Amino acid sequence: MKRLTYIRAIVLGLAITAAPVGADSNDRSVTAAATGLFAAGAELGPVALQGLQIATGVFIEADGSASGSFHATLQGSSLGSPQEITVEGNVTGGSVDADGRATFSGSASLDLGNGAPPLANIAFSVTAGSNDVVLVVDSVTLTASLTGGAVTID
Repeated sequence: MKRLTYIRAIVLGLAITAAPVGADSNDRSVTAAATGLFAAGAELGPVALQGLQIATGVFIEADGSASGSFHATLQGSSLGSPQEITVEGNVTGGSVDADGRATFSGSASLDLGNGAPPLANIAFSVTAGSNDVVLVVDSVTLTASLTGGAVTID
């Protein structure tokens, strides 16, 4: 719970600083501090995933460019031992669909939680709605149903 509180504080700070003065009325923002569960069989490398925590603060401009950050902690296990994978991304592009779902992307560092140094410049994208999040990390697609917190798309 402490981690979720910390993530919410980060998102609030990002949301306050993300929107520039004089923003176009077609510009959008995405903020989230949420938890979720993966369906059975979700994996990233050798890690069987069960849950995730996400935090993001993204400003999407009308031209499709975007700025902000994305953080995800993927919780799972490998060989019977708990393992957490951390994704820390810088957002560079995004859009909001007519159905209200937001998609944003960029490059991230990926810490597999196995003691090896984090991998840098890993492509990622996120499609977020009010009930689920689809995270694509280096061409691996992971879908989680949200169980707590919120995703707000303005």
